[in-house]
Amino acid sequence: MQAQERRAVQRKQDLDVISVRRNPYLVDFEEERRLRRAANESFRRPSGQAAAGNRRTGGDVSGRSRRRSVEVPDVRSRKAAEAGDRKERRTLESTDQRNRRVAEVANREDHRFVRERDKRSYESLDLIDIGHGRRRAGKSVNRPVRPAQKSTGRQVRTAQGDRKQNPAAAGKLAKRRRRKQRIRRKLMAAAWVLCIFLMGWLFLLKKGNASELEQSGAGQLIADIQEGEQSVSSTIIQGISSDQYAKHPAWTEDFLPMNVYSRPGETLPAVKDIFVHYTANPGTSAAQNHSYFEQQKDMHEASVSAHFIIGYEGEIIQCVPLDEIAYAVQTRNYDSISIECCYVSEDGSFTKATYDSLISLLAWLTDTYGLDTDHILRHYDCGGKKCPLYYTEHEDAWVQLKADVAARQE
Repeated sequence: MQAQERRAVQRKQDLDVISVRRNPYLVDFEEERRLRRAANESFRRPSGQAAAGNRRTGGDVSGRSRRRSVEVPDVRSRKAAEAGDRKERRTLESTDQRNRRVAEVANREDHRFVRERDKRSYESLDLIDIGHGRRRAGKSVNRPVRPAQKSTGRQVRTAQGDRKQNPAAAGKLAKRRRRKQRIRRKLMAAAWVLCIFLMGWLFLLKKGNASELEQSGAGQLIADIQEGEQSVSSTIIQGISSDQYAKHPAWTEDFLPMNVYSRPGETLPAVKDIFVHYTANPGTSAAQNHSYFEQQKDMHEASVSAHFIIGYEGEIIQCVPLDEIAYAVQTRNYDSISIECCYVSEDGSFTKATYDSLISLLAWLTDTYGLDTDHILRHYDCGGKKCPLYYTEHEDAWVQLKADVAARQE
């Protein structure tokens, strides 16, 4: 009875141990251990207890049969224990291999994270808030955090923790940041100095402080600029200032093409006199006489042209620019301007429209070149050719023409 009670108590203890540990890999081992302990207890049982047991079974049991009955559960329990040990060893080995693999993956991820962290730290340390002045030297910069690892489940590290783990890299980054700050401050200072210098120079230029500018050599530069502005404002057109040129009577510019028979393109050095001509072809218009001058480049019959042609309806056509010579008065082409006048009457007198346009043009030319009416000449006055015919035969009409020009000048 005592042995059975002890076995019951031991079984309960073993079951309690198994239930507490809850290790599925050790259940078979504990069971075999319990069986082996029960077999050993029955083998060491006293002879009286064995006899009593034999009597309960109904006969005597020899020592050999008793040893066989004890040895069979002992061998079975030992084999079961060895099998449990092998299974436990395999389980532990597989667990160790799995842990090693997990550790290797974690180490690789850790190294990769460190490399990425260093790269991000170089980039993020450059983001310094200079404009607001909220950041002091030596404070850490908020860098982008690294997302959590999926394989190892490690927590995200902060920039401050990275600096604590790698102080050498943090020192290099701080030195680089300070160097960039110094360079930026120097550039800003240079920009301010340049701006101040330019503002001072513009102020002196605006105020026109002549003494200081002449000492520095800038006075001459300003004078040249002003002279250039004046020259630009007074543009020269055909040898005449643009202001005076704008006052001329209405005419049509239809320059002859450059050729040696009607427009050689040579410069007119000076204007001393103004000659009046007539076309010697009654009833022809100003356009027809212009065409005659232009055809000389192909016909090669004569060298003839004039600066202006006035039609019998009062229209004025400019054939040659005022700063070039025209082939009108053989001996005076290089110091005079010539005007051809169309007519209808056989006596060579001009129509009223032609006469009025001629007076307006002569008044403008004498005023432009600073001439008086004595410098208004007939072709007849240089060479004796009866041109213009009417005014060579009627001297009083020529005198009246000069008087009308003088009245128009006033």
